[in-house]
Amino acid sequence: MKNVVGKPVTGNNFFGRAQELSELGEITEDEHVLLLAPRRVGKTSLLLALQSNVSRERSATGVYVSVAAATNELQFVKILIQAIYETKPGRRLKPNAIAAWLGRHGRRLKGVKVAGSGIDLDGAPTPEWQDEADKAFAAIAAVGTPWLFMIDELPMLVLLLARSDPSGTRVRNFLQWFRNVRQLPRGIENLRFVLAGSIGLDNVTRRHRLTDTINDLRDWRLGPFTRELADRFLGELAHAYRLKLAPDLRDAICDRAEWLIPYHLQAIFSALRRECSGTSATIALLDRAIDALVSRKAYFTYWDERLHDAFGAPEDGLARTMLATCARDARGTTMTKLQRSLTHQIPDLRDRIAATSWIADVLENDGYLVADAGRYRFRSGLLRRYWLSHFS
Repeated sequence: MKNVVGKPVTGNNFFGRAQELSELGEITEDEHVLLLAPRRVGKTSLLLALQSNVSRERSATGVYVSVAAATNELQFVKILIQAIYETKPGRRLKPNAIAAWLGRHGRRLKGVKVAGSGIDLDGAPTPEWQDEADKAFAAIAAVGTPWLFMIDELPMLVLLLARSDPSGTRVRNFLQWFRNVRQLPRGIENLRFVLAGSIGLDNVTRRHRLTDTINDLRDWRLGPFTRELADRFLGELAHAYRLKLAPDLRDAICDRAEWLIPYHLQAIFSALRRECSGTSATIALLDRAIDALVSRKAYFTYWDERLHDAFGAPEDGLARTMLATCARDARGTTMTKLQRSLTHQIPDLRDRIAATSWIADVLENDGYLVADAGRYRFRSGLLRRYWLSHFS
């Protein structure tokens, strides 16, 4: 197993998620899924493994796609249909009456089509795109072959649409259209969707009062490794790199990480390897490695940047104030103190209580904080140390 920090893993580097993979595979045989997991927990690696499994078993055609680059509805559809077209079953889709109809109306093709169907998805978003997209998905569903679509980073597009139209009409129309696609008569048998993102789609839709547009999705959460699994993971890495990690040192790594996600364990192991440089690993070297890791903004700065995406102004500033308050004590702080931390920004008590509760809920769902024994504390020991040194 390789020491891979940052990018998704496949093959022998995919470790410790057999139970989750089996469970998700079983659920997606019959249901659409809202996969909820904070950044770096390993959802992309899990989805790629699921894609590989269903394709190998021929139970469905797995299509994984990230729509992080999409800035409007049309680009979302183009990215997804292009990914469908690049699969073998996608290339085998035949022209049909829909293609002929669109062809007669002079639709231009620019590389995004359903295997010769002539469906044009180019140009600025207009009401017409929905009709054409509906026909595309109806054609895909009608083939009779099961499809499993794994769509990552959809919440980013939803946030963009919500900000482009403060009335909420545009984002509601998009999400309602997408829900209708999932409810297509032929699609009920042949189409399954897994929707994921580093920002929770549930948080986004709740904020904009759009939860009815995703109520057909089964809520499924991906968490960290157990302590036992994290210990085995570190043992496998140590064996692969011939680095001796005694049980007490593996325990120390887990203690300092707190949140036992693969990314943080890989990052600590990588930093420790650099500190050892041919010598034996020790607790002292581990602490030096973690200090060096926390000082590198590249590993953690995204957690600050994404607050703007998740909240927008001015709530992102309120979230930073609350996080700074939590970072000062490893045990975290109480809700009352979090509310007091926002007194200057929100003088009205009722408004302050409502805002604090909402922000704390999002921070908890998105992986920053965890509620524990009446206090809110950082889920990750590494992130708390980074926040303390850079923002508090």
